[in-house]
Amino acid sequence: MISRAATKLTWLLWILLVIVLPITTFPFVMKLTGSSSVAPASLLFLLPLAVIVLPLVIAQKTKQPVHVKAVLVFFLFALATIVLAFLRPIPDYKNVALINAAIEGAATLLLGLLFYLVAVLVPNSPKRIETTLRIINWSGLVLAFVSIFQVAAKYYFPAIFVYLEEIRPFFSPTRILSDRLMGFAAEPSWLAHMLNLVYLSYWFAAVFTRKSAHRFRIWKFTFEDLLLILGIFTLVGTLSRGGLMAFMMVIGLIFVLLNLRLIRWIVRKFSDRRKILFTAGVSLGLIIAYIGLLVITLWGFSHIDPRMANVFDFSAEGPNALIAYADNLQFGERIIYWQTGWNIFNDHPIIGVGVGLSGFYFPQYLPDLGWGLTESRELLYQYSGLMNIKNLWSRLLAETGIVGFALFINFLVLFGFTSSGMIKQGSGLRATLGYMGVFMLVALIAEELSVDSFALPYFWFTMGLVTAAWKWYTPSQDDSHG
Repeated sequence: MISRAATKLTWLLWILLVIVLPITTFPFVMKLTGSSSVAPASLLFLLPLAVIVLPLVIAQKTKQPVHVKAVLVFFLFALATIVLAFLRPIPDYKNVALINAAIEGAATLLLGLLFYLVAVLVPNSPKRIETTLRIINWSGLVLAFVSIFQVAAKYYFPAIFVYLEEIRPFFSPTRILSDRLMGFAAEPSWLAHMLNLVYLSYWFAAVFTRKSAHRFRIWKFTFEDLLLILGIFTLVGTLSRGGLMAFMMVIGLIFVLLNLRLIRWIVRKFSDRRKILFTAGVSLGLIIAYIGLLVITLWGFSHIDPRMANVFDFSAEGPNALIAYADNLQFGERIIYWQTGWNIFNDHPIIGVGVGLSGFYFPQYLPDLGWGLTESRELLYQYSGLMNIKNLWSRLLAETGIVGFALFINFLVLFGFTSSGMIKQGSGLRATLGYMGVFMLVALIAEELSVDSFALPYFWFTMGLVTAAWKWYTPSQDDSHG
């Protein structure tokens, strides 16, 4: 009886967690945790899920995917770096308490781990995974609609916009922007982040494989086809440059996959001489099409986003041409922060300075050019908290060293291999979720150039869901509505 009740409760909590994924900074969670930025609403359901599920799994001694061991090794080492950091002198930084920063660093690590483990353990059957995908679709539809309507209401329905502004504080501490889509996220770049790592990753995969989590369709079109169009429109509307870069990288991969499909078709269809000509022509055509799409996208953004107005104006003159170019595009500070992380890593290459503690080293390792940039000066002299590296890859190197970075990459590589295996050995939603994992990994490379938090749930959620699919879908199972 207890087990049955626990099963129903965990499934209900999981459904609620998936529904509220789009809310990145929930005021109620901010009050509970004391966080001023990363406070996802899904945390309200994550912690009860972890309390119920993890003891049951340990007690039952259920065999888990090999990914769980890989991620546990990384997290245990990352936690150890915090403890080891106290064995060396740590610079003082304003009035920031060292122990509080260490606790916050450990907490963000544990939240990331819990998001992954819960996403692996709760959707523990093909039926549950398919239900999860359907919830993602419906919540994604609401997310896209709300994101678009918020900006449209500003210009076409001002009375409704006033009402939207009144209810906004219940979902986010930030105001609605009139020129960028935000949805339920605290800032547009976080909306792009969740779209790329969860929603678009699945919608691209479903459209590419022509497999749907739903039985209904209109002629040859699936629900995911419509959602992909809405998702792309919403992503572009965020004007997130990191999000756009991640999106273009996924599009590039899809071009490569289409090229391979066409080559295989040509090999079967034509003779040797014609085969070579067709292959070369198709490959060249796809390369030109992708480059053209990239140039057109940059040109379009240069006309709608003031930050990108000088995207085609690059000069190699001067000692810091790259930094000057980045500063013209208003992300020079980000590169400076990334370089600060690299400088910290150079002096602490083995195990880093400890997760959550890199901010104490910023004044010492900030490049000279950084002291001349407005944003970095304001943060150093006026902001009371620790500065952030704002790049997960640079942060991993600075805070966990080459050992922690290698352990994290090892986990990603393992995840990539098993996702590719699901594509090669599976069919239906197994293959679709394999593509979802691959597309997410490609987007992750660019997305984490501008995000450095372990506590944002989106890539942990997708990796956990795909890992669950790797365990519960058999290679021969055709489990889709294609």
